Amino acid sequence: MLAIGTAVTAALGLLFWGIVRSPTAKLLSEAGAWPAGSGEAEAARLIENLSIGAGLPTPKLHVIEARSTNAFAAGMTPDHAVVVVTRGALNLLNSRELEGVLAHELSHIGNHDIRLNTTAASVALFLRIPYLLFRRPLGLSQGSMAAVVRAGLFDLVTLPLALYILAVAPALGTLVRAAISREREFLADADAALLTRFPEGLMCALAKIGAAGSALPNSSPAFSHFYFADPAAGARSWFSGSLLATHPPLEERILRLVGLEGAAAVPALEAAVQQGRRYAHGHATVDSENDAPSQAATDELAAFNRGNPMGRVFRVIASEPVPVYDNIRPGAKPVVNTRVQPGALIVAFDDPGKMREVITANEMFGYIDNSVKLVQLENVIPAEIYNPKTRAAIEASLPPLGAAAVRAEARALSLNSSALATKSAFIVAVFVVVLAAALVVFLKLAG
Repeated sequence: MLAIGTAVTAALGLLFWGIVRSPTAKLLSEAGAWPAGSGEAEAARLIENLSIGAGLPTPKLHVIEARSTNAFAAGMTPDHAVVVVTRGALNLLNSRELEGVLAHELSHIGNHDIRLNTTAASVALFLRIPYLLFRRPLGLSQGSMAAVVRAGLFDLVTLPLALYILAVAPALGTLVRAAISREREFLADADAALLTRFPEGLMCALAKIGAAGSALPNSSPAFSHFYFADPAAGARSWFSGSLLATHPPLEERILRLVGLEGAAAVPALEAAVQQGRRYAHGHATVDSENDAPSQAATDELAAFNRGNPMGRVFRVIASEPVPVYDNIRPGAKPVVNTRVQPGALIVAFDDPGKMREVITANEMFGYIDNSVKLVQLENVIPAEIYNPKTRAAIEASLPPLGAAAVRAEARALSLNSSALATKSAFIVAVFVVVLAAALVVFLKLAG
């Protein structure tokens, strides 16, 4: 059993590595977010002005084509952050209300909550893996666990393991997210009120969103704590009660802000609630399956692969043009389809083999040698480099790729990979020790 436990833990370590890689790209892909266009110029102007006031780099703005009203911020550092809003929020909220929501998300960036949320997502998902792996192949819902026990799948000897899989693991994972997220939401609300100097705007936004609904179809629970409001509102389970909820109640957030603005804001709140209800009623007959996030009908485990179907964006680190081959079939002579210049941005996939599948910026598919060094751009999605304007803006923000830069970036990539591998190995080692100790105690108690 010790050997089996060690093997399972090693597998969990590999899965943990899968979630900590490219967290921003995974989240943007899971949410169905796309770079903002000219139609979102007002929102882009608001976020730029707020960023200047907060002394932060202006994050990139993305939009989710969904009718519900929500938003989130993501990224590992303020320099590489993104802010995402839904189409519903852009349509429903007026300028002052949208400013309050954007200021809330900028507060998460300034307080470094975005890195904390990413860590919480990784740890929580790691803790919940045994429960999720057990439930998925059996097609079990959270309400049918009692039937599993009655069916005799667990006997008294394995009860401690069953208890961990069915109760302790999922509760621990949810509790990690809830403990971190709830107080950070209150802090971001207070910071947003100070940044905009107009608490009423954020209060009315909260009232409208509460009345109109914040639920996003098929949103992954792994990332629920990133959002401005609960994206799974209305979907209840064992682990969605008030104690384990990732978001504090909207009413409580509003009451705390009322303390700053006073009773004078009450009439505006009542009007905001009515507008939110009218918006919800006007869209009640629209099929929610048309919303963009429906492309990702998943549970938490699917977060491991999120972002990979579209590929990930890399910068080519080379001293000369890199050939992209059109044909790599055995026995056939490779044909050079095109060449990408040093420093160019490409989309690459994680398929194993001697050659790596890529798509160039002009959307030409091919293969490059695995020996070509690539540096990943964490907060960029493929759609951005396929667009000439957004690609030019990204390239302008990157350092020049001279001979020294090639060596420096390659060395930085190696150091970052080593640091992440060391952290992951440490977490896996601790988990192995804890699991081994638990198995020894269990064996002694069992006989």
